[in-house]
This record gives sequence, C-alpha cells and structure tokens, in this order.
Amino acid sequence: MNIIKKGQKVSEEKEGSEYKVPLTTIKEILPHNNATSLEFAVVYGFKVIVVKGQYKPNDTVIFIPPDSIIPQELENKLFGEGSKIKLNKHRVRQIKIRGEYSQGMLVNPEDAELPTIELEADYQKVLGITKYEPPQAHYQTGTVKKRDKKNENPFFHKYGGIDNFKWYPDLFTEGEMVSITEKIHGSNIRFGYVPYVANNPWRKLLKFLKLTPQWEWVYGSNNVQYQQKFNKQTGYYGTDVYGAVLAKYNAKDKVEHGEIWYGELYGDGIQGGYNYGCKNGEHKLLVFDLKYQNGTDAKYADAQIFADIAKERGFEVAPELYRGPFNIDKAKELTKGDSVLVPAQKVIEGIVIKPLLEQESTIGRKLLKLISEKYLEKDQTEFH
Repeated sequence: MNIIKKGQKVSEEKEGSEYKVPLTTIKEILPHNNATSLEFAVVYGFKVIVVKGQYKPNDTVIFIPPDSIIPQELENKLFGEGSKIKLNKHRVRQIKIRGEYSQGMLVNPEDAELPTIELEADYQKVLGITKYEPPQAHYQTGTVKKRDKKNENPFFHKYGGIDNFKWYPDLFTEGEMVSITEKIHGSNIRFGYVPYVANNPWRKLLKFLKLTPQWEWVYGSNNVQYQQKFNKQTGYYGTDVYGAVLAKYNAKDKVEHGEIWYGELYGDGIQGGYNYGCKNGEHKLLVFDLKYQNGTDAKYADAQIFADIAKERGFEVAPELYRGPFNIDKAKELTKGDSVLVPAQKVIEGIVIKPLLEQESTIGRKLLKLISEKYLEKDQTEFH
C-alpha cells in the first residue's frame, strides 16, 4: 500500500523533545488545597508551588523545568547558605508538597543576573543549565563501537521526540477528534525498508556494477541504525537486542518497501521496574507509528490506517485508551492508575495524544505526551 502523494512531506525530524529554560510570564495563580501559605503559579501547563503572594499573573520569571541540572555556582546563588531547599546532585525534579505536585522552579530574573532580558528566549546556555541525561542502560553497556554516521542511510529518519503536553497546553482544542494511546516505558525501536543510498566508495562501486537493491532493510534504536555493510551487520551496542526482538517477530518479512515502523522494545532489563510481565531475558515489541518514506516524500499513516495495517501484519500496538472529542480532564484522568497493556504493571507511564487525521502545527507534527504525575513521583524518569 502506498499513500504518498507527490510533494507530501513530514516536518523536519527533531533531535528530541522540547527542552528549554525560558524567560516567560505567569499565566495564573491557583490556590493550594492543603496549605494556606502556599499557592500555584502556572507557566505554560506546569504548576509550580510558591509562597502565597510571592507572584501574581503576568509576572516575568525564569522557568527551570523538571529534570534540569543546575551548576553549583547558580545553585549557591539561588538558595544561599542555610537554605532549607536542597537539590539531589543539582537536579530539579517534581516534588510533592502538602499532598500536591510541584513541577519545576521559578527564578526572579534579577536573582539570575541575566545579561539581557528577552521574553520567551531560552537561557539554558547563559545560566549553564543542562537537561538531565540518564545513565546508560545495561543492555547498552557492551563493547561500544564508534557510530558510523557518514555511512548511515539518510532516509532512515529518527522518530525525534514527542513534546510534553505541558509546554503546549493549548495545541489541542476542546472537542477536536483525537486518539489517545498508552505510553509504554521501553526503548524506542525503528525498522523498515528505505531507498538504498550509495554513500561510500564500496556502495558506489556496487551500484555501478548494478549489484545493489532498490530498497534496504535498516533498523535500530532512535539514535543508532544498523544496516548491511560488506555483508556483515554493523552495530553500535555490544548486544543487538533490537535485531533479536525483530527476528522473534519476523518483522523483516512483515514490512513493505517504503515503510518505517516505530515502536517500543520492552521487557526484562530494558527499564528498571517496568518489565510488563516479561520473564527473565524476555523482550517484546509493540508499534505505535508508521511512516511511508519514498525519497524526500513522506507521510505518517493516520491513526485508523496505522491500526488496521498493524493488525493485518500481526504487530502488537500500544493500547488505544480513548478515541473521540478531546477533553483535557479526560486526558489527565487517563494518566492515572496502572498500565492497560499489562494491568499487573503498576503505575502507567503516561499517554500520547494525536489527531485522528495527521496534521502539522506550529511545532511540526501535531503529537504530544502527558506523563503520569504518579510515575514522576518515583525515581523512574530516565527514558520517558
């Protein structure tokens, strides 16, 4: 099946989900239900607990989002000697204060001594703040080979990142038809047949001799791709868990030319505490997106087309939790409780929201994730 029309293109691939430390304004102030001396300051869609009366709507602040690492010098300046606030390894996290969640920190621009003031500018580099990077997963700690970027197939696009709903709380309008699926806590996997590219001398020679195929099978994690080179499989991690799980599902025989499938590799040892009922050494695959890629023309499959094709090919899909008119309260409610994929797996990681029909938006492809606050309460934020 080919649903690409001439000239159809997906938005430029992103390297990852949104991360910034912006100078912004407070949208509103909300009461704290369990503390008369505290309240919430709302920036974007994040709620930050502050001392009552400290801020008012439209005040200008620097917002430091959760999972930020603050340099020691700035931390000393912000909290000062004798401060009751202590960061663990300089990391800003979601915390719970009097039974309510607080996500991120607000800083007065004067306290940060910014060299310039520009509303909505990103000050992470100016302040030396960086995004928290998780430790390498154990299945990635084998003999690591040097990534061979120049020989990678340029048509095998990364999935990029799914932006957090709280950065864009108004992207989906009330009543808009959407599909909401469970976000599974695994490792991103991609695989498919993309146009063969002669991007090194050996490949150029094979193409000249007419010994090359039109399409080539490529797979890997979101950051690393595996492909045939001199009839040997190249890799980045010492253990090819991605190839093993694809072989288990006979994925190579289920994929048509011009298709790139995106999914999650999950199971034993992939994410701490989230094995979704898998036994020791057991890994599973589910898919959540399909892109048709033919040269520079590309298009993601609409939600129903994706679901139908995945079922036809025998792929497990991320559970659809809701389909219908978008409602923010409904979406938030779906982030509560246990996993739907495997109910015995306690605490759902979150949800992914997409329109029923693929759309572009101000941030590129219209697609957002909303992470469970209960999930963020624990030390499980590494790979969401």
